[in-house]
Amino acid sequence: MTSLQSLLRDPHTRRRTVVIAIALVLTALVPLADTVLPAGWSYALLAAGAALVMVALLMRARPGASGSRGSRARPDGGARPGAGLLLYLSPVILLNLVYPLVSPAMAAVSVGGVQLTLVVLASSITVPWLAQAACLPAYRAIGDLMAERDMAVITRRFCATWPAMFVQALPLVVVFAVPLWLATQWSFTALATYAGLCALHLLFVQSLILANVGSRRGLWAVAWAAYAAALFAFPTLWWLPPLLGALTQIVPMGRGLAAVSLTRLGARDFSTDLVRGLLLGAVLWADKFVLFLVTDGDFQVVIVFLAMLPAVVAYNYYFVNLAPKVDRAVTALHRTISEEPLTVLAARSGRLSRTVDRAILSTGAVGMVLTLVISLLLEGLQPVNVLLAVSVGVASWAFMILTLLSYELDYIGEKVLPQVLGGIHLALCVGAFLLIGATQTSTGAVLAYGALVVADLALVAVAWVLYKRHWAQPEYTLFWRHATSW
Repeated sequence: MTSLQSLLRDPHTRRRTVVIAIALVLTALVPLADTVLPAGWSYALLAAGAALVMVALLMRARPGASGSRGSRARPDGGARPGAGLLLYLSPVILLNLVYPLVSPAMAAVSVGGVQLTLVVLASSITVPWLAQAACLPAYRAIGDLMAERDMAVITRRFCATWPAMFVQALPLVVVFAVPLWLATQWSFTALATYAGLCALHLLFVQSLILANVGSRRGLWAVAWAAYAAALFAFPTLWWLPPLLGALTQIVPMGRGLAAVSLTRLGARDFSTDLVRGLLLGAVLWADKFVLFLVTDGDFQVVIVFLAMLPAVVAYNYYFVNLAPKVDRAVTALHRTISEEPLTVLAARSGRLSRTVDRAILSTGAVGMVLTLVISLLLEGLQPVNVLLAVSVGVASWAFMILTLLSYELDYIGEKVLPQVLGGIHLALCVGAFLLIGATQTSTGAVLAYGALVVADLALVAVAWVLYKRHWAQPEYTLFWRHATSW
């Protein structure tokens, strides 16, 4: 109750909370609109409500709005936030444009008795979760160099550890391939193709780490443009897109490649990072993988991916536009502890807490409004699937918020709690789809995602209380706690 009261005391966070609540209620009303409201009025009123919420959101995002004051040079080299976000979203934009065009050519090809389309789909829903775990050890390897931002030094360190890191992460492919084989009974050829695709995408996503660390949005977009171009030109050469995409990142490493070696990362730390990444990534990505397993890939792919798109966009919006502000606020607090009198500390500490609150709630508002927009769009185009779209959209929004809260707990040093939350979510996800989604119908998927909405909103409430408890005094949790433990 205390965390809720502190949240509502700040007018900026209060407005963001109201936007989320209104958008959530309107989204829930979309499937009921035709029965609750008079004919012809339902869509118009819901669209008007969405427009009002969008206006409120845009007013909060305008230049000079609170949260943007005092910001230093942008980490992407001065690019406008909107342009940086568009570049960062290049995989979402390009792949959603290309995949519908190449799907017929893929469907005409069979790999070991399985349509290539299904093999590619299985890989596509595995890789984001796999990448979450496989890339985490890289940040440990270069973590002590991040503050200086010397990309030449970072590149040499990354190149020295990358080959061994890639090989050490390959067993993760088996972790995903075994349940896929047990659920689908695919042939060895089909399963080997799936494993090969996952391994090549593992190479690709690890190659993107330097572009991400250096905020090189243009280089990031070039990689995905090459990937999409290869997919469009040669849709049945399944190995080409990730290889070509990785090549666009390897060439700019230049002299750093001279440091390539087989420097092995410590097995204990590496394994810890893999497990941590799997549990953190499970919150946002596990449901799609489990859904594929229980339906043998026979589900409303377009509807599910469209419905989860708002959560993906909002997730990227956080890391491109809002996370840098949080990092700058943490740096300012650190500087205050080192250089300023204690009388200044309380104000800086409170400012950091409000910055993090606003970042999470702004992301939640963006995601929920976009979920409402997508729901309205599908109500007009695919009314028979709107209930599925709403349940998947709201569930994905809850997954995204729970992921951000878990990241903030992890960021402040609470490593176990996020893993516990991820483990609980994974268990709930498996249970929901095994008990409800195994009917292999849209109704089963709606019930499964509906159950996850209820369960994960409860998890979000728990995570929020834990987050507020640990971020109430960030100066202690981030710095002094570690100093006193020495």
